[in-house]
Amino acid sequence: MTPSLFAGTDARDEYEFMQTPGALAKLREHQKTFITEEDFRWMSKNGINAVRIPVGYWIINGDGPFRSSIGKLDWAVRTAKQYDIAVLICLHGAPGSQNGNDHSGQAGKADWYERQTYRTQTVQVLSELAKRYAAEPAVWGIELLNEPLAKFWQPTLRRFYRDAYAAIRQVARPGLTIVYSDAFTPRLLSGALTPKSSYPIVMDHHWYHFFIPGWLQPKLPFGWYYTYLRYKSLLVERLSRAQPVIIGEWSGIIGGEKLSKYPERAHEALIDTHIQKQLTAYEHLAGWFYWSYKTEDRGVFHFRSMVEDGRVELSTEPRHARSR
Repeated sequence: MTPSLFAGTDARDEYEFMQTPGALAKLREHQKTFITEEDFRWMSKNGINAVRIPVGYWIINGDGPFRSSIGKLDWAVRTAKQYDIAVLICLHGAPGSQNGNDHSGQAGKADWYERQTYRTQTVQVLSELAKRYAAEPAVWGIELLNEPLAKFWQPTLRRFYRDAYAAIRQVARPGLTIVYSDAFTPRLLSGALTPKSSYPIVMDHHWYHFFIPGWLQPKLPFGWYYTYLRYKSLLVERLSRAQPVIIGEWSGIIGGEKLSKYPERAHEALIDTHIQKQLTAYEHLAGWFYWSYKTEDRGVFHFRSMVEDGRVELSTEPRHARSR
């Protein structure tokens, strides 16, 4: 997303980056300049009514080499409130890593599943965030964990969800929405939490074309894929009977192996059609967030540039969440 920040290093993730020379100064400059008030002004002007902000478990207290950035999150909440934009705070990185991917903060093993102390610490962080913003209505919701590993039935994850939900209810303002990931298994995880009193539940499903197995991508015609997309939208719409469902991440990206089958001059039109098909598919869900709002380079992962270039047309319907 921001390759210049990592220039001159071999770092794969924030854990490794923060151990490189000058990392803290680079990080602070990035935080100061990459997202500014002008971005919130642009979002407001273009009808965005919600942002999903990913944070690591170290956001409040740090955990060397990770450094706290709670002041920046406080600023984002204040600025979002100023522009009437709701905030969904998403715990993107848990201690020990919930998926072993770089976007959890540290690539490697997913030890979060193996140690109860990690899960207990995660609940504590979520509780601290809920307490910190208890008097802040701009914080629409807290997402308990981003993209935990997909496993059958998920007893450990379900138990964590229940523990986190109970802890948050002890300190959060009534009306705060609790969002939980379906871990890419919406049928299995639907209904994993039962809403209590004034704390609504929403399930988060993520959709990217490259989630289709790589060996299938080049073989499946777009017509079949779009039929499958429609099927998935009907599925999650049906699961909404158990709890509202959002598409917490999606974009116009098409798996590289599939796109390479077509001449480069056709790529833009294929991506734009893909975007429109998804917008139609998600229309009857509780909302969506495009990943991501901004990158250094313009293009399909850069939501703002896609809007500015006329490739994403935004509806003015007030019920839709819009972008990370």
